[in-house]
Amino acid sequence: MKVEMFSDEIMNIAENFSDNLDKIAPLSGSPKQVEWANKIRAKVTRNLIMYYAFNSKKGMYFIEMDEEVIKKTECFILSKNKASFWIENREKDYLQFKRLIENTLYFEEPKEKSVIDEAKAEATIFPQQQKTKVVAEIIFDDEIHEVKVKSEKDQIIINTVKSLHYDWSGKVWYRETVPYKKDVADRMAEVGNKLLLAGVPIIIWDEAIRQKAINGEYEKECFRWMIKDKDMISIVWEFRSDELYRKAKRLPHAKWENGGMDVPARYYAEIRDFAKINEFKITSPAEKLLSEAEEEEKTHKKTSIKEANMKIEQNTELEDILNSSREVLEDLKDD
Repeated sequence: MKVEMFSDEIMNIAENFSDNLDKIAPLSGSPKQVEWANKIRAKVTRNLIMYYAFNSKKGMYFIEMDEEVIKKTECFILSKNKASFWIENREKDYLQFKRLIENTLYFEEPKEKSVIDEAKAEATIFPQQQKTKVVAEIIFDDEIHEVKVKSEKDQIIINTVKSLHYDWSGKVWYRETVPYKKDVADRMAEVGNKLLLAGVPIIIWDEAIRQKAINGEYEKECFRWMIKDKDMISIVWEFRSDELYRKAKRLPHAKWENGGMDVPARYYAEIRDFAKINEFKITSPAEKLLSEAEEEEKTHKKTSIKEANMKIEQNTELEDILNSSREVLEDLKDD
């Protein structure tokens, strides 16, 4: 469905909607973070609306917009209700938000530097045993599923993040996360905690994750998983292990596929035993598949099978010969 209107009407909609977002969908976070994030979000919203409008115009003053695109954009903006999200993504252009446009337009920092400084001050933690003045900012890029550590060059930071298997992109240190692990908050808290213990000040915009980093409250990362792969259970691990490969290959009908050992779910008992012995975690979809296989087996009607009772006839001819007299017959004796 297309929506048609004059260009000045589009301008008013863009301005009014973006300026009233803080009332329509209030952000959560500290007052200073919310104030800064509202400015960033409003800028993004205006740019998106104007781009969609003027890239689908029918004339100089008359514009045609796609209602579905408008709804999707609105849902996206309203769903991001944490101030930390907009602050963490403040350097992205709106192409990276929606992947719908080709122009590049970077966010402008608000002019009120005091607001930025105060928001940063609220989110910054200085460890008691501080060993460097370089501050590391920890963010999550949910577009490419990466935890990132942004900072000036510092050897303490480099050594710390490398110990947690972070890679260097040329601009930031990053660690890819896997959606099925559902451990983004734990990974952010972990690197934050390790940096603090190493004497590095950090910035984490989400208050709950920041507290986890301070208190060291995060779940230890698991590198061994069992995931659902269609109708199979795929056994995966992140670091090469010939021993694990050999063990997993011994499971019934195990086959190496796409970086994991696939095993039919009907061998649910063997798979669960393997997971317990070798410290693998089972994702919810994989556990559901195993449970379904177990329940299906219970529906199988079991039939008692009897062994055939066959009478075995003994051949006694040889036995009679062996038991006969050993004396030489008269007819065979020499005269």
